[in-house]
Amino acid sequence: MEATFDYGRLLSIKEVAAILGVGRDTVVRLIKKGWLRCIEFPTMGGRGKNVRRLVPERYVREFIERFKK
Repeated sequence: MEATFDYGRLLSIKEVAAILGVGRDTVVRLIKKGWLRCIEFPTMGGRGKNVRRLVPERYVREFIERFKK
């Protein structure tokens, strides 16, 4: 059985910040509060707290539509 995931293009935190017009810290805060979803990939080393966060382009569009004024 094959698992497929259609997330589209995966954006870095920096790219999402540029699209939303906010800082990288703000994007991380939105993710931690659950307002913006992301995919976390573990990175090697450290105590397991280091993760690489990538946000699917689809999630960014959903976020913009939800909070559009």
